[in-house]
Amino acid sequence: MKTTEIENIIGYSFRNKNLLEVAFTHSSYVNEHGGESNEKLEFLGDSVLNFVVAELLYLSAMEDEGAMTVSRASIVSREPLSAAIEKLGLLKYLRLGAGVDIGRWSDKFKSNLFEAVLGAIYLDGGIENAKHFVFNHLGREIAHTATIDYKSRLQEFKQANFNDLDLVYKTVDNGKKLFVSKVYIGDELMGEGTGKKKKLAEREAAKAALNKLHVF
Repeated sequence: MKTTEIENIIGYSFRNKNLLEVAFTHSSYVNEHGGESNEKLEFLGDSVLNFVVAELLYLSAMEDEGAMTVSRASIVSREPLSAAIEKLGLLKYLRLGAGVDIGRWSDKFKSNLFEAVLGAIYLDGGIENAKHFVFNHLGREIAHTATIDYKSRLQEFKQANFNDLDLVYKTVDNGKKLFVSKVYIGDELMGEGTGKKKKLAEREAAKAALNKLHVF
């Protein structure tokens, strides 16, 4: 299996290469050649995906539980997962049995593969790397359903990782009908953003900081 090639595509390097191989092994391949299929990783990845998306929606501007439930169901459905795998071009690496009609079941294979890869990343690299994978490849679907509260997400990340340091926004009017905001954790500049309103500039600064920290 071309593990390095796959890692370059998904943007994550595995410490345990066996997890990556299992993620790309269908049960039909195991029936013919032995080994371990990706079904357990699919199961785990499904749960991780639901948690990550639920947390993002919780941190968004959405307040209605019913709307969040509908949005989550839409984001984690087969179509967005299949589209993400197709865009990445990963289906060709899936190991299948000789008699499997990949054309007939391609959407199912793609969505299951997304979950298996996510499950493998979670086991190998933890929840933050899993979140990074989800946001990178389902970010558009998430953005279509909710506006993420980047400032709250940055505050939570700071408390979990730099609790002894202050999180400070320094925002000024640049005289051109735009606000410029810089966000610091301690003395280190983490992100910068602009906006027509102060809160929008600070939101963009927080988003830039989260990108720098590889949270999103």
